[in-house]
Amino acid sequence: MSSTVAVRFTAGTMSESRREAHLAGRPAPDTNPDFWETYCGIHIPAEIAEVSDRPAGMPCMACMMRLPAAGGFAVDARGS
Repeated sequence: MSSTVAVRFTAGTMSESRREAHLAGRPAPDTNPDFWETYCGIHIPAEIAEVSDRPAGMPCMACMMRLPAAGGFAVDARGS
């Protein structure tokens, strides 16, 4: 199981063109976060979040560029 999940706002909470599939770390087992902090820095409240093990929809490129590498090191295209 991946330690990363896809998170986006549920349908009807914003326009479809803004419902990007963001990436976030999977929370610890048996915990329910109040919000999802995505790799690009957006906080999506849990009550209006759609969470999936697989991406759905247009991916957030900022999240993709910050996706942790397989060795556990963060990949950041900005060089930081």
